[in-house]
Amino acid sequence: MRNILILGAGKSSVALIDYLISYSVIEDWQIIVADMTAELALLKTKNRPNTHSLGVNLANDAERRALVAQADIVISMLPASLHMVVAQDCIALKKNMVTPSYISDGMRALDQQVKDAGLIFMNEMGLDPGIDHMSALQIIDELKQQGKKITGFESHCGGLVAPESDDNPWHYKFTWNPRNVIVAGQGDGGIHYLKNGEHVDLNYGQLFESSSKLEVEGYGQFESYPNRDSLKYITEYGLEGIQTMYRGTLRVPPFCAGWNELVKLTLTDDKVVNGNLAGVSFKTFFEEKCRPYMDDLSFDIRSLLLRTFDDDRLIHFTSATNAQVLQALLENQWVMKPGDKDMIVMVHQVAFEDGGLKMQLQSSLVYIGKDAEHTAMATTVGLPVAIVTKMILNGKIDRRGVLMPKYPEIYNPILEELKEYGVEFKKK
Repeated sequence: MRNILILGAGKSSVALIDYLISYSVIEDWQIIVADMTAELALLKTKNRPNTHSLGVNLANDAERRALVAQADIVISMLPASLHMVVAQDCIALKKNMVTPSYISDGMRALDQQVKDAGLIFMNEMGLDPGIDHMSALQIIDELKQQGKKITGFESHCGGLVAPESDDNPWHYKFTWNPRNVIVAGQGDGGIHYLKNGEHVDLNYGQLFESSSKLEVEGYGQFESYPNRDSLKYITEYGLEGIQTMYRGTLRVPPFCAGWNELVKLTLTDDKVVNGNLAGVSFKTFFEEKCRPYMDDLSFDIRSLLLRTFDDDRLIHFTSATNAQVLQALLENQWVMKPGDKDMIVMVHQVAFEDGGLKMQLQSSLVYIGKDAEHTAMATTVGLPVAIVTKMILNGKIDRRGVLMPKYPEIYNPILEELKEYGVEFKKK
C-alpha cells in the first residue's frame, strides 16, 4: 500500500484526484486529500474508495509533518507561496514532491539538498507552466534532430470561457484563482521578451497596451499580452542565438483594451487601502473613482466599463484595496454557472530555416471542459500532475533534484497519455 498526500483541494484538483482514484486499485494506492477542513476535501473525494479527506492546519508544524511522514509522495496544490514549507518537510522526511507551480528562487536553491537526499521535486507540471513546456520542447527537439535552424519561438496560452457559454462583454469567466487574474503582471521583475533581435522591457503600466492579435482556425481572433520574463526560457529551451522569444497570455478582444483602462485608473492597485466602505455600493465606489476620466475613453470602452460598474450590491468590506473591490465585483459577474464550459487555448509558433527556406510551424491545442466543476483548466492542470506522480511512484524517472519537465523521457510519455483524454495538439 502506497500513500499519496494531496495538499489543497481547490478548483484545479478535480481531474488530479479523479485520475489517482481510477488507478488506486491496480496500483495499490491510498489517496489522502487535506485542506483547511475535511468538508472541503470531501467535496473532491466524494468519499470514494481508497480516499481519506482530512482537515489540516498548515501553520501547525507537528500536524503538517505528521501527514507528510506517512506519505510516499506529496502533491502540493497549495498557493505557490506555501510550497517552500512543504518542500522543507519533504527534504527532512525524504519524500518526493510534485507541484504545478513555477520554480521559485527559493525552490531552485534546494536543488543540491534534494539531490543529496535522492529525491525528485517535480515543478511546473500543470498547464502553463507544464503542458506548454512539454509540447514546445517536443517540437524544438524534433526540429533540431532534423537539422533545422530555429530562429523564432512564440507561445500563447489562455484559460477562457467556451463560445457556447460566452455571455458577458469581457468574454471571460474565472476558472482559477480570481486574485491571480486581477493582479496579473504586477510584482517584481517586470516583463521581458525578445522580438526580431531586440530586447523589449515593459513595466506593468505598459503590459495590456502591448497585446498582439492571433487567429486560431475555427475559433476566431484572440489577443496575446506578454507573460512575465520570456528571456529565461532561451536557455531552458536550448535556443541560444534565437531572434524572437515570446510567451504570452491569451484573451478575447476587447479584454486587453478594457483591462488597460482599469490599470490606468488604478483599479487593479493592491497597495492603497480604501476605508469607510460600509454601506457603499460597487456602482458608487467606481463612479467616484472613474467619473473624471470617462469622457477621455473611446465609446466602446466607456460602454464596457459602465456596464461593468453598474452594480448596486453593497461592498462587503469595511476597508479594502482597489484590487480587492474589483475582484469582489467581478467574482459575481464572471462566475461559471453550473452548465457553463470553459476552454483552454494554447498556440506555439516556431520559425525555422530549412535549406535556405524560411518556414513556420504552428501547433495548437483547443480543449473544452465538461462543466463548471470538470473544467478544461482543472483537467489540463491536474492530469499532468497525476501522470508524473504515477511515473515517480513506479520508478520511471531516474533524474533527481528540483526539476521541470524539459526532458524527452519525461515529456514524451506524458504527452502521449494526455492524448487519451483528448488533450492533443494539431500542427500545420
